[in-house]
Amino acid sequence: MPEAQFITFLHQLPFLRQIDQQGLVAIAEQLDCATFEEGEVMVHAGSPTNSLYIIYEGEIEATSTHPRRKTISKTLLRKGDTLGEMELIYRKNWMRDLRVKERVTLYRWKLPALDQFLREHPAAFSQLKMTARSRYLAHLQAFKWLGEDEAIHGLARKHPIMLVRSLIFPLIFFGGGIALVLGSLSGNGSLLGWVGAALALLSLAFVIWRWIDWQNDYYIITNRRAVWLEKVVGIYDRRQETPLHWVLSVSVSTNVLGRALGFGDVIIRTYTGQLLFRNVGDPEAFAIIIQEHWRRMKERHVQSDRDEMIAALQERLDSEGEFEEIEELPFALEGEEDELLRDPASAIGLNRWSLKMRFEEDGVITYRKHWAVLLQQVFAPSFYLLLLMVLFVLRIAGILDAFSKNQVILAIAIGIVLILWWLYRYIDWANDIYQITPTQIVDVNKKPLAREIRKVAPLENILGTEIDRQGIIGLLLNFGSVIANIGTAQFSFYGVYDPASIQQEIVRAQDSFLERQADMDRVQRREEVVEWLSAYHEEVSKPRPEPPEEVEET
Repeated sequence: MPEAQFITFLHQLPFLRQIDQQGLVAIAEQLDCATFEEGEVMVHAGSPTNSLYIIYEGEIEATSTHPRRKTISKTLLRKGDTLGEMELIYRKNWMRDLRVKERVTLYRWKLPALDQFLREHPAAFSQLKMTARSRYLAHLQAFKWLGEDEAIHGLARKHPIMLVRSLIFPLIFFGGGIALVLGSLSGNGSLLGWVGAALALLSLAFVIWRWIDWQNDYYIITNRRAVWLEKVVGIYDRRQETPLHWVLSVSVSTNVLGRALGFGDVIIRTYTGQLLFRNVGDPEAFAIIIQEHWRRMKERHVQSDRDEMIAALQERLDSEGEFEEIEELPFALEGEEDELLRDPASAIGLNRWSLKMRFEEDGVITYRKHWAVLLQQVFAPSFYLLLLMVLFVLRIAGILDAFSKNQVILAIAIGIVLILWWLYRYIDWANDIYQITPTQIVDVNKKPLAREIRKVAPLENILGTEIDRQGIIGLLLNFGSVIANIGTAQFSFYGVYDPASIQQEIVRAQDSFLERQADMDRVQRREEVVEWLSAYHEEVSKPRPEPPEEVEET
């Protein structure tokens, strides 16, 4: 009879969540256990596979090569992850190299028994197929914004019926264009044929554009966050995400058509509102993936706190009962008190006479708006200065009549004004900055000789971030806006270069800050426990007065 702990572990696997206790016991009896040591290569890409593997303990590093770009990506797989489902579902050999990073114990489910089980449990097969499809799509993509040791566990597009629905009218117009072309061939006029050909070509181009647009939208679940990646070709590029530790609940919404065709909405509710994954195929299976990795993240945090506490207590117990005084716990992280008092933006501005858009000094990252925003601001004074210079050149060449003295004075005055106007616009661009510090994000909007507006938001209050790149210019020049959700308000870095990397720097800064805060909380809890143990030790170590002797009565 398998242990109850192992049965609970199997029940937590997404594709076994609906299996009852008796069924889980039967599954456990079919599994073979295997152990691999650190550094051992389990599988080479291209080897045949005939089993599903379930990681019970340890870590495995999966290395894959992109089939077209030939780029190499690495994924870290941990307890509760499965191996081989992608190869089994798509009937392929191993597509990744598997190397043990930390001593691993896993269970092998051989194909004949697994195949029989999946035929008897279509819901489990659907869930496993969702995982396989997600990993296969992730294998074909190359998302550069993924962090180190960040693995994709759920990846889906909108249901294909959404693509079909968006193509109905373009295909009707395409058919109409073809009909006009065929009508012109029968002698009804060449102009009608040209109109039909143009209509057919435009409709076909729109169909191709719609198909590419559908392929570029993804809903992604990693071991750290939920991401909605939306790209509209030639219009904008946007990514909205929320860390898994901010998730409050996950639910599924479907209508009659969705239940019939197998699609619906997955709603992720967070502190800042909700992240909506619209028209996802098999939404229940996708929601289960989110819930599982949300549970794992919370479990890791609890386990980490527990391990820290046990280590601290063990250290005290090993000191033979001598309770040493521990150093005083700081109420602020080192250097952060000074940061709250100093002006982080004071060192950036006109002392940077360049078009550089990113600076990093003393742990503070500073961004300016993209130089395209500067060109937009100085376009008018630059145009008029250029026009004035052209007039002078034409005068020197003798094409224009000689200027009078008053006209020369007026032209010089206009030129000075235009230069001052140009400098004003440059100074305005140079002094508008955004910053990421170890504890906060800062937006400084400083008008020369006018009002300065400064906005500050603590990193701990950021509940989610998103990026927005609109227009073909923003896509080509890679600039746009980074939006941080602060409660019900939004904090925007407008017109910055490479907004995706800035978004990641905000997320990394927030993770680092929250990790430091968690460390402080753990130290404080550990200090309290040590104080309790110290007080108890002192109490039990006190000499007890002996009870008085009884006097015999005479």
